[in-house]
Amino acid sequence: MEKDNVSLSLANENIRELRTLPENTPKMKKLYGTLLVIVFAVALSDCSTSTIQEETHDYTEATLGNEKITVDPNTMETEVMTLVNNHRSSKGLPMLENSSTTYKYAEEHNDYMISKNSLSHDNFQSRAEKIAEETHAVSISENVARYYTSAEKTLEGWLNSTSHKKAMEGDFTHTTLSVQLDKQGRPYYTQIFMKVE
Repeated sequence: MEKDNVSLSLANENIRELRTLPENTPKMKKLYGTLLVIVFAVALSDCSTSTIQEETHDYTEATLGNEKITVDPNTMETEVMTLVNNHRSSKGLPMLENSSTTYKYAEEHNDYMISKNSLSHDNFQSRAEKIAEETHAVSISENVARYYTSAEKTLEGWLNSTSHKKAMEGDFTHTTLSVQLDKQGRPYYTQIFMKVE
């Protein structure tokens, strides 16, 4: 905000100088008004926060290195599932079986997140109840992610999050993972973990 303070300080000095001049002339009133509008426009634009689009662009530029990367959802699903199971195995945890019958729930949630252009666990309770009814699961959790262009980066992102890591290393027996692309070709991930007895 130093930039803002300097801009406002200079503007205040200019306004003080204008106040010492005869203000009753039409030219001075017009100049004073124009300067005031410019000062406020600069101050407001300097303080604005970045939009989701700007953050997305910055993130995409940072991760893609200005290269167009194409993600194959099916390959990515296989690679992420393999890395998750390898990670579990390295921790002495049992590998998770794929639950193809619950894939539709992960896929539907990706559709939902893509339509909202955001990550969320919205409607998780409803999703979990349906999965439990279908599979007789006694425990259910999920991880979500977006924009990761490699299985390694996806796993790394989840491992760097306490709640996602806890789900990945939890007492579960089955999992399903859907990877879907939005209109710009950016991947969204939903992985659901289940304990079926």
